[in-house]
Amino acid sequence: MIKIIHTGDIHLGAKFSSFGKKASQQRQALLNSFKKIVDETILRKANILLIAGDLFDSNFPSYDTVNLIKSELKKLDELNIFVAISPGTHDCLSADSIYKREDFSAGLSHIYVFNNENVKFKFFPELDLVLYAQANTANKSKKSPIKFLQSETKNDAKYKIAMAHGSVQIEGKSAEDDWPITLGDISKSGMQYIALGHWHGAQDFSFGQTKAWYCGSPEITYKEGKGGIGQGYAMEVNITNNVEVKPFKVSSKEVEEFDLDVSLFDGMDSIYKEIDKKSNENIILILNISGMMNPNLFLDREKIEDDFRDKFFFIKVKNNSSLRIENITESEYPEDMVIGQFVRLMKEKINTAQNEDDKKIFNEALQLGVAELEGKEVLI
Repeated sequence: MIKIIHTGDIHLGAKFSSFGKKASQQRQALLNSFKKIVDETILRKANILLIAGDLFDSNFPSYDTVNLIKSELKKLDELNIFVAISPGTHDCLSADSIYKREDFSAGLSHIYVFNNENVKFKFFPELDLVLYAQANTANKSKKSPIKFLQSETKNDAKYKIAMAHGSVQIEGKSAEDDWPITLGDISKSGMQYIALGHWHGAQDFSFGQTKAWYCGSPEITYKEGKGGIGQGYAMEVNITNNVEVKPFKVSSKEVEEFDLDVSLFDGMDSIYKEIDKKSNENIILILNISGMMNPNLFLDREKIEDDFRDKFFFIKVKNNSSLRIENITESEYPEDMVIGQFVRLMKEKINTAQNEDDKKIFNEALQLGVAELEGKEVLI
């Protein structure tokens, strides 16, 4: 059996400018997440740690960050634990790459970096493992990072693993110049496991006989890194006769989206009580406000963020609500426009309604319909 720890997209040095005063705190959290992964690699008695791209947020990390990484790598090397690092899109193998300026394997026999674009595999005889990776040489490319595996998997090693930093192609979600990976490429790779990087939410893209997972970012990097089980994880991969992938938690923080319909509340006090139910210092809350707002309400997005800033690690309010118009008249909307025809149709339904419940429903439909036709997007 072989045990692998798979991580990536750590983005050390990310600015977090939108986090304001908490930016430095979150940058330190990224460093702590890497140290925790090293500790978990040791604790779980793993054979090798794979870092599938974007260890750094750019090719210009600070001197202190570089030294911390070297120190942590040395810790693993001294325990005879192997580490393999592949450049990603943020820390790509360009002319000014950090991996060309710094030698992270200097004096460390168990550390390997894919810092030569012409070298696409590394054999680890002690583990009977061959590891394939094609270093990203730019931020964008239409070239698949794993298609080459179909013609270059001749090694007779017991364990055949790959790292790839790119975007699984899903219609409407993936760009074709984002180092594209198809499910067909995964199934034809001949690999037992592909350690994917680039997407910040941990998720499974296994296909055919090949297991393939995005590890996601082990700490919260960008506030809306959704998908799969989300951010804050790393992977433990055990290979015997089959491949077992076990995500484990690294970060204590969570990104949570909360949809709040203001039409259900009669005052700001009740709205605040509903938001307060989510209060947690480890939550990054994306609050989506929608619906038709009663005229007696005054919703101030910035005030809500200020009032709840100390109750969450971070809160971002998106206000897509619309003010309810109590009296909508036909004369306000020309008859030759779609919105004018809609108003007249709904007014007729309201006037001919058989009971008060139906009248209320038709009036609500009128309010929502007018708001939507005016482009206010109150329905989300």
